[in-house]
Formats: sequence, C-alpha cells, structure tokens
Amino acid sequence: MPDPFENAQEEVRRYFEAKDTQVTWGWQEFSEAEHAISFTVSKSAGYDIVDDLKAGLQNSIDNYRNFGEFADDLEPLLRRKGWWGRQRINGEVVELGSLRRLRTIYWANVSTARAAGEWERIQRTKRGLPFLIYELSVAEKRRPEHMGWVGVILPVDHTFWATHYPPNGWLCQCRVRQISRREALSLGYDETVDAPQVVTRRWTNKQTGEVLDIPEGIDPGWQSNPGATRAANVSGFLGERMDRMSPQAQRVAVQDLVASRQFRDLQAGDLPYAGPADRTPGNVELGRIALPVARLSEELQELMGARSRTVLFSNGDAHKQARKRINADGSGQLDAPDYALVQEIIESGEAYEDVRFERDFVFQLMRDGKPWSAVLRMTQDRREIFLKSFRRIRPEQYGETERHIPLR
Repeated sequence: MPDPFENAQEEVRRYFEAKDTQVTWGWQEFSEAEHAISFTVSKSAGYDIVDDLKAGLQNSIDNYRNFGEFADDLEPLLRRKGWWGRQRINGEVVELGSLRRLRTIYWANVSTARAAGEWERIQRTKRGLPFLIYELSVAEKRRPEHMGWVGVILPVDHTFWATHYPPNGWLCQCRVRQISRREALSLGYDETVDAPQVVTRRWTNKQTGEVLDIPEGIDPGWQSNPGATRAANVSGFLGERMDRMSPQAQRVAVQDLVASRQFRDLQAGDLPYAGPADRTPGNVELGRIALPVARLSEELQELMGARSRTVLFSNGDAHKQARKRINADGSGQLDAPDYALVQEIIESGEAYEDVRFERDFVFQLMRDGKPWSAVLRMTQDRREIFLKSFRRIRPEQYGETERHIPLR
C-alpha cells in the first residue's frame, strides 16, 4: 500500500488533530457528520485504548510513519490492556485487536484525513483550477463501478463530488486530480453532457435502524466527502445554526475556522480598513466585518447576561491587535492558530467582571506555564459579543485584582 503521507500537509494534520475521542461498540453508531469531527474505534467500549490509538495515528500523520511503525508501537500496548485477539463478550465471540484491524484503522483514518486536507486545498485554489478529474485507482484489484467513473471531469463544486470524492469504500485507492479549464477542455470536457447518473440502493444501519440511500458502488460509511462535511460544520457555525450543533461540533468548527484563509487574513490585518479615525460609512462597515472565534456555554451566557453565545472578532479589532502586538523585530506576537486558544480560555479559565466597564469580561488561563488573557465586550443591547483583547500577560497581571470580580 502506498504511503498516504508522502505529501502530507498542515491541513491533513489539523483535520485529524481536531477530532475528539469517543468510545463505541460499532462504527455504525456514528453518522458521517459525527465521524468528520470525532475519532472512534468499534468494540472499544470497556477498554482504555481509544486515546492510545488516536495518539498513534496522530504521530504517524505528524512524522510520516508507515503502517508497520504504527503497528509495532501499538500492538504491545493493546495486548497489555487486553484489547487483542478473539474473545467472548456477552455471549458473542468478537475480534478485538489484530494486525488486520490495525491496518483497517490506520488506512481509514489516514485516508480520510488526506482526503479532507486535499479538499481544503482544492477549495482554496479552485479559481485557477476549477475542475476535478477522476483518475484510475492504483490498487491491484479495481472495482468495476469505480472504473466506470475514471475520466469523469466536473467542476469542483459539482454535487457529484459530495458523494463520489474518493475514497469510495474500504481500502479504495481511487484519486482525483485538480485541473485547469484548458486541460479539462483538452481532455474532452463538455458542459452540455450530464454528469454520471447516481443510482442509489437502500441500506439499513443495524446499530441505529436508520435507513440510508447509498450510491451504487460506494460502501456504507464512505458516501460523503469528509472535507466537505467538515466545511459544512463550519458553515453551520457561521450560519447562526450553532444551537443545533453539539459542543464537540462547535469546538471543531472553531478550530477549522481559525485555521481558514479568511481568518488568517482577518487576524493579520490584511483586510482593508483605514482605522477608527476614518468615520466614512464605507470604512466603518469594513471595520465591522467579523468572524466567530469562540462560543459561550449556556451557563456563561446567563452569568454574563448576554443575548448571544457567539464571540466575534472584528476587522477593526484585528487591525488594532496587529498594530499593538508586535515583537522588537516587527513580527507579530500572535498568529492565527493561536486564536484557537480563545475557546479554551473561555471554557476553562478564570472568569471575571471588569468593574470599570459593566459590559467587559476578562478570562485568564495558565497554559504551559504562561498566563493568557482574553477580554470580551458586549454591545449595549447585549446582542453581540466581541473579542477586544487577546494576549499573553505578565505573571503579576494574572488572577483576581481590585478591578476583577469573579464571575463563576
């Protein structure tokens, strides 16, 4: 099997790193949306092994380690914890750990991480390379249905790729290549010709009873594009649908969002804005451009008396931070990925009211021996919450002071 991390990128590592661990007995217990934000291993309930497997996979992703190295590290540990071989559990003989299962776990997780990372890059470069072509699998045994898709050329955002972006089944090694319009036309693309007809079959999830329509030729569980599913998770966060999202989905959406190109441009002060002194309507509106950076819990929303749970980071505040938070050499003290810490500070840090400003709230957290601070400010009608300051602070500034009243 070819090394799936030959060309691993930061997007691939981040996709897997952001996943939370969940204990299950069967992979069918999770929906495709849950698989996009969570890591689980079937038949792991009752065994303390899920975090070990995730750490091993993350190490493989970060350090380009192949399956043999992954298995050599994990097999002794899993044997010690009793998660190995065939065992009788609740009257049923089941297979727990084995080299075959480890290979499947390794392949499934690294393949989806790679696919999601590639999809993020495809979205970023689709203006210049607006088409995808389905290419021949490198597997020795090729599935007839998948062979039928070879040569299909469609725009990046065509709905066909929502279900047929590889991998399209267990151990599927199909791939796509992103191409320009000129190459698409030279290869025979004709926009008047319809995409392949998607024929579906009914499949019943034996764990949940859910009935799904699965495209022919695609294995159940592989009928979605993992990168597009994660992007939809972020879109839900941006689209004010957060109340219907689980806390884990919200957390992953925040991590994906602060790693996006839009947030990097905002945080770096690269979006146009002339500063607060320019009160022309156009510039004022530019300063108000904002992206979500964190999400309040219901408890915290109530304690603050807020009418929203979304914490926004505005273009105006980003420009102010970019000017103030600089090192002696002129480089910025903070990068966009640092802002993923804002959510953790709000969730786990000390929370205070600022007695000087009735709508200001200060959150502080000690992380790796360094104190951090985030200041939130509500608008007068309490409908919006903005991140006004985010920085590392001096040790003497950490903790309760005469200006800070504990909030919780």
